[in-house]
Amino acid sequence: MAADEAGEVLSLKRRATEAATLGLAAALSLLLLIYVAFGDARQTLERFHAEKMLAQGQVVQNAIETFVRPGLPLRHFAGFSALVDPIRQGDELIGAIAIQDSAGTRIFGSGPLPERDDASLAASVGRAGEVQVSTETMRAVLPISDRFERVGHVVLETRRAALAAEVERAFRPLLGWAALAAGLFALAVFALFPHRDGPARLRWVGFGFIAAFALMAALVVATLISTYSDAAQGRARSLAGSLAQRLDDIVAFRLDFRDVTGIGPLLADYRRANPDIRAAALIVDGRVLAHSEPAREGAAWERLATDYEFSADLEGGEARQVQIRVALPRDVVFSKVLRSTKNFGALLVASGLFAALLVGLVRALQRRGRAARDASGEEGKAIAIELLKPAFFLAVFSEHLCYAFLPQMIGSAATAAGLAKGWTSLPFTAYYLTFALALLAAGRLERHASARSLMIAGLGLSAAGMAIMATHFGFWPAVLARALSGIGQGLLFIGTQAFVLTNAAAGRRTRAGSIIVFGFQAGMIAGMAIGSLLVSSIEAAGVFRLSAAVAVATALYVVLVLPATRSAPVQAARPRSLLHDIGQLLRDGAFARTALLIGIPAKAILTGAVLLGLPLVLAQQGYAKEDIGQITMLYAAAVIVASQLASARADRTANTRDLLFQGATLSALGLGMLASAGIAAGLASQAAGALTTGLVVAGIIIVGIAHGFINAPIVTHVADTEAAAVIGPTSAAATYRLFERIGHVLGPLAMMQIFGVTGVSWSAFAVIAGAILVMALLFQSFGRSAPAARAEASAA
Repeated sequence: MAADEAGEVLSLKRRATEAATLGLAAALSLLLLIYVAFGDARQTLERFHAEKMLAQGQVVQNAIETFVRPGLPLRHFAGFSALVDPIRQGDELIGAIAIQDSAGTRIFGSGPLPERDDASLAASVGRAGEVQVSTETMRAVLPISDRFERVGHVVLETRRAALAAEVERAFRPLLGWAALAAGLFALAVFALFPHRDGPARLRWVGFGFIAAFALMAALVVATLISTYSDAAQGRARSLAGSLAQRLDDIVAFRLDFRDVTGIGPLLADYRRANPDIRAAALIVDGRVLAHSEPAREGAAWERLATDYEFSADLEGGEARQVQIRVALPRDVVFSKVLRSTKNFGALLVASGLFAALLVGLVRALQRRGRAARDASGEEGKAIAIELLKPAFFLAVFSEHLCYAFLPQMIGSAATAAGLAKGWTSLPFTAYYLTFALALLAAGRLERHASARSLMIAGLGLSAAGMAIMATHFGFWPAVLARALSGIGQGLLFIGTQAFVLTNAAAGRRTRAGSIIVFGFQAGMIAGMAIGSLLVSSIEAAGVFRLSAAVAVATALYVVLVLPATRSAPVQAARPRSLLHDIGQLLRDGAFARTALLIGIPAKAILTGAVLLGLPLVLAQQGYAKEDIGQITMLYAAAVIVASQLASARADRTANTRDLLFQGATLSALGLGMLASAGIAAGLASQAAGALTTGLVVAGIIIVGIAHGFINAPIVTHVADTEAAAVIGPTSAAATYRLFERIGHVLGPLAMMQIFGVTGVSWSAFAVIAGAILVMALLFQSFGRSAPAARAEASAA
């Protein structure tokens, strides 16, 4: 142990090399953080601006419909400039406003818009209007109707580049901060951290990187909050400006506002179009002359500490002070900013995962370079497993980049192909079916090929599937592409598992296996979060191309970095029949109990309760889609953290059976907490909503912890059974993975059957919790003998 802590003193050149490489890794990680934050801020600001455009469009829509409703022709409307110029002057991002007839021909216009548009683009627009987004522009389109029919449309247009420029101005200072943070981290690696190689220096490098990343994350979040707050307030600010512009002529001609009718209804119309606004008023010499609520006219303006106030002065000469004032409740701004910042959480986690893997990769490559001279075989294998971690993460990341939008695209492709809606599931069925078949085939192929070869073949097939989606997207090409990706991911999965089992030391097999749990959960989170961000900027085809490129780059990394290792031969002659292998495993009581009572139920909980049942219940309770997604992400995060702790404990105690039992009982506890959320939701109390959410969050985290106790230890457990010693641990683990697929399929089916009895309600989770607890007790009662290999290791 002392020798471990007291490594060699690093030379000045070695410290400088480490500082440069780790500093570069930190800089790349921080730039990725800024990039994803920039993309998220741009998307969010576009959403805020879309709401503002629709609100401004409704003001124009209401004014013109008042004119055409008695039957007057649209083109005879007078005062278009007086109506729309204040809007454009109050919001410089709105580049053009036009009135079109029902054929798409422009009648009135302010700003650069074509004389004629495709009428079909506006034909399906509903009464509330919609925002149409292209690669270059955002258009708010609202219908204009008389008493009988639709006679035209209001069109407001904004260049997306103008919105991007607003975000760039806010984010530009962060580049300097990132360079400073990376530079300070590199300087600390060179001069401040311990100069002796070993765990102490490694810990300080980790702490230093976490500090640099946390500092930048705090600055990024602060910038997002400031940007979102300004955007949320911008609607009220532009409203005050446009109202002031509309009333400016009255002041300029020194008219008396008391002689002008319709100002109060105008303010009321603006407030109806902007429901977040608490009040809007015209104030002359400190008194409210017109108000969005007529009862408040003639009184003093009501100032509330809970409001933001925006005012625009109208120059009225020396005799009077004229002002438009708009009040916006602070809690409206706070809730929008909080929700938008909270939605950035998945991207922040994805950036952190990439950063940690990048720095870990640099450290592993440095260790391999130093160990090449004098490393033992065991140390070389440990380094190989560390080098495997980014490969598996990137492979899963590549696969999941398109998951956020793929179902909608395939549904549209099925419709375009003239197929019924039910055909939409075929590409996904093809993926899961070929994945399961590849698991079995790969388990047997691994006897004749290296684990690295399986991984390279799997990545190549995955890249081919994504390339087909990028270049020839359609329903039937999608079926072929998903089948290829399924085979590829199955080969990759078994290749990764075989590599781990071959290279892991006897006392670290579960910890080594946990990189599969980490890689899958982390790659899924990062892929879906970043894919949903990228699709709006590079479109779906660009995301597919990126996925293929990442898969190819990962395959190249595997070829250049990972060793071509082979599994050790098994003790006895291997059966030639696949069915014989399965029968051998099922006749082994330890394997059968583990698969049937722990493994399959755990996967059924994942697909049935976590991914299907809970979102349905939460949606029924009124939770927003993004909130449901974030709750699901808590499950994945809990799995990642718990699997690291459980794996270390399994290797330390050589007792996987107790961990599996504890994981099953914790699953029942977590599901029971989800069921109790139904009791909280039924309480007649203001705190019922918060209590329900708290129980849901606690329950899903406990289920995630429970599955962290199961996912990695269970592979070690089945690989140590007596049957695994006969057919080989890789084949045993591959067959077990096939049983997991059965759990994936049964989960949704069982969940819907339970819902058929209980209804879509919280009580369904109580039924599942009871069943899981019974199976856990059966496993513990009838599985007291540990698998042979673990028992021997424990005795040793």
